[in-house]
Amino acid sequence: MEQKLAVIMAADVAGYSRLMEIDEKGTLAALLGHRQQLLDVEVAAHHGHIVKLIGDGMLVEFGTVEDAVLCAVEIQRGMRMRNENAPRDRRIEFRIGINIGDILFEDGDVYGDGVNVAARIEGLAKPGGVAVSSSVHDTLGSRLGLVFEDTGEQVLKNIGRRVRIYDIVIDDAGMPEEGAAPAPPLTEIGGDPPLKSSRVLIHVSRFVNLSGNPDQEYFAVGITEDVAAGLSRFSGLNVIVRPPRPETHHQTAATYYTLEGSVRRVGDRVRVNANLANAAGERIWAEKYDFDLVDMFEVQDELSRSIPAALNVKIEEAERYRVLAKPLKGSNAYDFYLRGRHLEKSLKPDETRVAKEMFLAAVADDPSYARGYLGLAWLEIRKLKWNERVDMEETLGSAFASANKALELSPYDADVHWALGVVHLWRGEAERAIGCYERGRELAPNNCDLLAEYCDALGYLGLLEDAIRIGELALRLNPSRPDWYFWNVAAAKYLCGQYHEALALLEKMADHGSAYRLLAATYAQVGRLEDARRAAAELLKLNPEFSIERYSSRAPYRDKALLARYVEGLRLAGLPE
Repeated sequence: MEQKLAVIMAADVAGYSRLMEIDEKGTLAALLGHRQQLLDVEVAAHHGHIVKLIGDGMLVEFGTVEDAVLCAVEIQRGMRMRNENAPRDRRIEFRIGINIGDILFEDGDVYGDGVNVAARIEGLAKPGGVAVSSSVHDTLGSRLGLVFEDTGEQVLKNIGRRVRIYDIVIDDAGMPEEGAAPAPPLTEIGGDPPLKSSRVLIHVSRFVNLSGNPDQEYFAVGITEDVAAGLSRFSGLNVIVRPPRPETHHQTAATYYTLEGSVRRVGDRVRVNANLANAAGERIWAEKYDFDLVDMFEVQDELSRSIPAALNVKIEEAERYRVLAKPLKGSNAYDFYLRGRHLEKSLKPDETRVAKEMFLAAVADDPSYARGYLGLAWLEIRKLKWNERVDMEETLGSAFASANKALELSPYDADVHWALGVVHLWRGEAERAIGCYERGRELAPNNCDLLAEYCDALGYLGLLEDAIRIGELALRLNPSRPDWYFWNVAAAKYLCGQYHEALALLEKMADHGSAYRLLAATYAQVGRLEDARRAAAELLKLNPEFSIERYSSRAPYRDKALLARYVEGLRLAGLPE
């Protein structure tokens, strides 16, 4: 059995039984023609995969929401043209529903919540229309320039939760022209973008070809372009590919970095060196990458992921320490945000209070700077994650308001979508949570912190294989990974019943902090009860008010059997009810 997250499109014919009763042979012939000449063509053109044909309908899997939605819209536009000359009572009209969710493949068939929700949404779509779940709507945002009608939260048959559904308005006024859609951050760097004062300036110098073979120049150029494109997806960075003018360099000297690199190919081996220097010329990061040259494009793809991921982490770390070394007087919104970020994850009330003061100062200094609001949202979210004694509804409301304000100010900031994903997760809105995380991944696919946090969310949602896969990707991409990466992957391993594997990850942590909760449960499950009780005691030192009841009543587990497995370990460790 294979389980994974996917975008699912469900389609069927409205009034199929009536059409078959009127003219069975003609209806079947017309349907076959529409499938072969339109549906199959559009599915292939939008990189879809037909996973199941069901009488008058089909289920199609897509890799992205853009492909799924554009495919559906083009099918409906094509059907309008094909129906123009058909008698009204003989017209074949499809209803289409689209959802993001988990699907399971087994014995050539497909199952899962994602499939069920897509099928129910399709049943509510208008004939000739397209309806999508909130996860699809939120992931897509405004990128395609489509017009949506919010039909509200709907009760779906055999689905134990309400799902908000949106209808796509398909008409000439509502359809985007080719190339007219708003775009996310650059995926290719053709020139230098306008500089923003709240962003770090990084100059990506062309990687040098040291192979002694001019024919390898294309590889060095390709790596430079791919790395620059990858870095441009991080909203805190201004990426430039030409050396800055002296006056620009002077103005931004405190937040200016240079990436340089080289490529050397010898036989079937290739080595890539990369290093990052600050404005003073001090090297703050260097790494070398060695590959067996089986596929040049795979090497280039790996580097385009690994280098931007590592650099984003190192630059933010360097920026925080640079700002902390400055006097507080004269700080701007960006500086205040970095100071708050430094203390944001602290478990000490005094440091948390200072972090909030810094984020509020960022908002006061520049109300248009989204990250001040983002910091305030994270402080509220962490109260729930650390199992503090707070009003859950009030805390989530405050977190949502701050994150939503950040979204208004910075709709292409992946971290903002990530924070909204956590809020929706803890509200029990699984589809919306997944939609926000997936939107964040599309904006910044190599944001390691986002990936590690998505691992945590997928664990709560019971998508354990996906959680482990994405969490391990974050561990691989970030050589300077913080301890909580291990915690999140270990949690998914624990929920799978892989207690020894979970323990091995937890024991790699230098500072367990609130992870003592999971450590205590894991020790208990492997029979090390004394160690479990010691870990429980450490947790209670950090959070004296921890209780199993409060944790289990709040934690957003979709599968209560998984929650029961966690609670079993907590009880075995002797934590208070």
